[in-house]
Amino acid sequence: MKSRFLTLFLAAVLFLSACSSPGKGQSGNEPGTDEETTDQSTEEKVTTTSNRPSKEYYRAIITDGEYKTSKSRGITQSLNSTFNLKAFETGLSEVSQKEFSTDTYFYQEGQYLDEKTINQWLRRYNPEKGENQNLEGLNPKDNGKLDENERAPIYLNSILEQDYMVQKDDGYQLGGISIGLAMNAIDYYQKEKYGAYFETRIDHDELLKQGKEMADKIVERLRKMEGLKNVPITVGIFEQSSQDSIAGGTYIASGTSKNGQSSIDKWEALNNSKVVFPSEGSDSNEKNSFANFKSEVETFFPNLSGITAEAAYTDDQLVNMKINIVTQFYGESEVIAFTQHVNDKATKFLPPNIPIEINISSIKGMEAFLARETGKEDFYTHIFD
Repeated sequence: MKSRFLTLFLAAVLFLSACSSPGKGQSGNEPGTDEETTDQSTEEKVTTTSNRPSKEYYRAIITDGEYKTSKSRGITQSLNSTFNLKAFETGLSEVSQKEFSTDTYFYQEGQYLDEKTINQWLRRYNPEKGENQNLEGLNPKDNGKLDENERAPIYLNSILEQDYMVQKDDGYQLGGISIGLAMNAIDYYQKEKYGAYFETRIDHDELLKQGKEMADKIVERLRKMEGLKNVPITVGIFEQSSQDSIAGGTYIASGTSKNGQSSIDKWEALNNSKVVFPSEGSDSNEKNSFANFKSEVETFFPNLSGITAEAAYTDDQLVNMKINIVTQFYGESEVIAFTQHVNDKATKFLPPNIPIEINISSIKGMEAFLARETGKEDFYTHIFD
C-alpha cells in the first residue's frame, strides 16, 4: 500500500509542478509505453507521458524528449500570493476539462502568447504618441487621479495560456486553447515611487464585466494568429483573493468561443468559494468537524505552530479540504507517532466522502503527507525520510 501511494503521490507532484513551475513535465495516462509520432511538418519526435494518477489529470506532450515550457514563462509570478498562483494555474486546468476531455486531449504549456505580448496586453491602454504609447493595453487608460475611489484601477493582473492537443494519424495538432484571466478584487498601488501602498477595492460585478470585455478582445486577437482561426478557445475569469489571505482565489465564470467566432456568446457562472478554518466562515458541520480534529491533534502533541484548513465549495457544497499542520520534531519516532495519530483523528472527525489532503511540515520542510480520495474511508500515508 505504501509503495502504491508513493507512486501516486510522486505522479501528482510531477503534474502540479508542470502547472506551477514551467519546465517540469506533468504526469500522463495509463501504464504502458509512451505513444510516439513524428510531426511531418517539422520532423519533431512527439511523445506523450503514459502514466497519470487518475483521470482528473491530462497526459503531457513531450517534444524531442523535452517538455516544452510556456513562451510566457514566469508571467503568473505577478500574482499577489503563492496561494493565488497555484489556484490560478490548477483551476484553469479544471475549467478546461469541461471542454477538453482528459481522455482525448493532451496538455502542453502555452506556445502562442509570448512574454512580450502578454506584458503589452497587461499594461494600461495609452493612445498618446511617444515611447509609452500602447494601443494593445487591456487595462484602462490612467486618468491621472490617485484617490482610491477616483482612480482608474488595474483590473487585469495576469494572463495564462494552456494548449490542448489531439492525436491524428500524422501526429499531434492543436485541439483547443484555454486562457485564464486573473482579475484584481483589490488593486494595490503607490501614490509615489517607493511610497506606501494603498488599495482600490473593485466591485465583484464590475470585475466580472471588465473580465468579459477583455476576454472578447483577447479572443478576437487570437483569431488573427496563425493556426488559431477555428480552434475552440475557452476563457476562465479568476478572482484573486487578498494578499493576506491563505486561501487562493477562485474562477467565477467561463465561456468558450467555437467555430471561429471572435467573441464568447455564452458565459457560465461558476459558484466557487474558499473558506479558511478556523478563522473564517460561520458555524457549519465541516467547521465544527475541523475544530474537533484540531483539538484532538493539539492535545496529543505539544510543539504545534499551527493547524489550518482550506475548504473549497462549489454551489455551496463542500468539494475538498486541504489541511496544513506546522510543528517541530526532534526525532523520526515523533514524526511516525504524530502521523499515525493524525491519521486516526482525520478518519474519525473530518467530513466523509470528499477528497482531503493533509500536509505535515516543520522548519526542515515536508515531514509527512496524508491523502484520501473521494468516497474512500482510509488515508494514504507517506512519511518522508
